[in-house]
Amino acid sequence: MIYLDIGCLVKLYYPEEDSEVIAIKTAGLQIVFTPLHNLELTSAMRLKVFRQEATEDQVLAVLQFVRDDLASGKLIAIDNVNSATIQVAIGLSNQHSAATGSRSLDTLHCALAQSLEITAFLTTDARQLALAKLIGLPVQKL
Repeated sequence: MIYLDIGCLVKLYYPEEDSEVIAIKTAGLQIVFTPLHNLELTSAMRLKVFRQEATEDQVLAVLQFVRDDLASGKLIAIDNVNSATIQVAIGLSNQHSAATGSRSLDTLHCALAQSLEITAFLTTDARQLALAKLIGLPVQKL
């Protein structure tokens, strides 16, 4: 199972720079999908409509692809967003955010990934990448 940050997850479902690389790196693998992913993906796609980068039909298609991948088992729904994980994220923030510049959601994604047995953590965010490396996540470069 692999963990994608939201930037990579969006690239998997909507054509952007590096979308092909993400598709190749995730081919045949199961991908973690938490409620945080669901919220951030939905928000990211709705922001694309706001910025006139996508149409409503494109957003609906992306959300349907996600539902299809959940049904097929490509995306694995894991609900590990809880107060214990948030406390871990707070600890990571206290330990590392001043040095890495990682933001709260970057830190929460790292805490969520840390609580799972993942084989790879993919991110395109430099600050999140720095934190992921510091805490020993199995980072995979794009």
